[in-house]
Amino acid sequence: MQLLLIHSNGFQYKVNEKAISNPEKLSEVIPGEYSTKDSVLIIFVAVEDDDRQNTSNLIQFAVREILQAMKDIKESNLILYPWVHLSKYKPAEPKEALKILNQLNNAIIGESADLKVIRAPFGYYKSFSLNCKGHALAERSKEISSDYLETQTEKKTEITTAISAEEESTSRFYIVSRNGDLIDYKNYSFEKVRNFELFVKYETAKDRTVSEPPKHVETMKNLELIDYELGSDPGNFRILPRGYVVKQLIEKHVINMAIDYGALVLETPIMYSYEHPSLKKYLERFPARQYVVKSGEHDYFLRFAACFGQFLAMSNSIISYKQLPLKVFEMAKSFRREQRGELAGIRRLRAFTMPDLHTIADSLTMAKEEFETQFNLAKQYMKDIEIEFETAFRMTTEFYEENKNWILSLIKTLDKPVLLELFEKRYAYFILKFEFNVVDGQNKAAALSTVQIDVENSERFEIKYTNQLGEDSYPFLLHCSISGSSERVIYGILEEQLRLSNEGGKPTFPLWLSPSQVRILPVSEQFNEEAITISDQLKNALIRAEIDDRDLSLSKKIRAAEKLWTPIILVLGKKETEEKKLSVRYRKERKQEFQSIEEIISYIKENTKGKPWFPQVFPNLVSKQPIFTRTV
Repeated sequence: MQLLLIHSNGFQYKVNEKAISNPEKLSEVIPGEYSTKDSVLIIFVAVEDDDRQNTSNLIQFAVREILQAMKDIKESNLILYPWVHLSKYKPAEPKEALKILNQLNNAIIGESADLKVIRAPFGYYKSFSLNCKGHALAERSKEISSDYLETQTEKKTEITTAISAEEESTSRFYIVSRNGDLIDYKNYSFEKVRNFELFVKYETAKDRTVSEPPKHVETMKNLELIDYELGSDPGNFRILPRGYVVKQLIEKHVINMAIDYGALVLETPIMYSYEHPSLKKYLERFPARQYVVKSGEHDYFLRFAACFGQFLAMSNSIISYKQLPLKVFEMAKSFRREQRGELAGIRRLRAFTMPDLHTIADSLTMAKEEFETQFNLAKQYMKDIEIEFETAFRMTTEFYEENKNWILSLIKTLDKPVLLELFEKRYAYFILKFEFNVVDGQNKAAALSTVQIDVENSERFEIKYTNQLGEDSYPFLLHCSISGSSERVIYGILEEQLRLSNEGGKPTFPLWLSPSQVRILPVSEQFNEEAITISDQLKNALIRAEIDDRDLSLSKKIRAAEKLWTPIILVLGKKETEEKKLSVRYRKERKQEFQSIEEIISYIKENTKGKPWFPQVFPNLVSKQPIFTRTV
């Protein structure tokens, strides 16, 4: 079946003469003449001989494509117009073609009563006129054939199987106490660990849906970090200049940690073929929904992690045991088509940037050593972004029993209770993983850092190394995200600071991550030039600073700086100019000082030691800054 879809401003047709000896009878339902000035989608249809096979499935998928097209262009008027000239292969016999055309017509009406559907008569030569709208989706064509059905059915099976495997798996939850005792989570006393209790309830209930925007959404807009992109698919966001600084710093820090750890850094494509044999098998074992991209006659999917490209690169490489453990890293733009009801600001979104590290290990012993090192790197990252996290370890019961002492030794280093999930049967490619999670103001949790030991994908992707005997061997693989996606890190910081604010604290970014580390407030315009001189000194010291040069009272300038969580506020007036010192407000410490610029620089350097730097990508004069979403 061939479909040609034209979105038109109006449409009309008129029957002229018979095209076959027995055309269908004209009626009020199938009129010989029709005209509309309304916007309408015309579906030109050619039914082909092969369409007689598997007709019901063919019609099902044709209806799906048509309804999706209607939804894409927000159209409610549809005309089915038989047009044999579209045939690519052998046209169906008229009797069969009319039968299938009627089935298609009825199926469309049955799926959506809100549509107005008109079908042009079959078996006539007709004149027609249309006025194509000419937008990006105004002209489309689709071939619905046995090949199409096979591809769609396989794709559906892969995605459904992968997701349902996790949903149907059974597990038991325990709490591992500070001293290493294993306690059924229902019998654990959560006294003094309220956040941990919320995390455990969220994980054991496994309810991911949300009914209202998370707390951080309003904050990310007020701080002018991130905003919704209404011109894109839900779950895709625009990163504003202040947010861009934060995101770049988050990513630079994890990149630096990966490089210091000895990782090779590369870049791989974001789009992959469903037909690649290794990828098809991998999709079955990774529970994520994909975006589908059409290129020519083939379907591709947008990656939901960097595994695909990195594994394919590894499989094409010559690797020796002498090079192990071999670590490969990528800052990977990734896409997961999460269900609409599960989307929640930048906690659960569809487009994100994931720091993906994969490690090749020659044995379980080496894999455990690297797992522990990466576990400690993740702990350090959580400390650097100043997030209070809750931890989950997940593994098979068999792995836990065989490695209990080692697992408990890792857990004890956290000095806090940990959630342990044990699976009787391994449902995924990993035998062990941990996650560091943040709990937000909606009592939902989201994983940040994670490491997993993978026992399947080296064989699936034909990743091999040459062992000491000169033989090819399949290695263990580790998946690691030291920080979690950069967008989710921002979510974690915002939710953590909002929680502290509810407890009486002042929300603030870690100093190294603040979009602007210093805001200078001249008390009047006569001090603006001096403020620029001070700003230049700070810039030369690699410190981000801006000047509120607007004609506002000092109290309003202070309020504006506070609302943006500015960590250091410098007040500049006559006294400060004369004494070459500044009135300084330190947000985190809640203190005020009278200090020289050198002392201020020294404080910032000391408190950002070992952290990356990124320049300010917005004007240093507030009067020159456009307003995106902030209110001050």
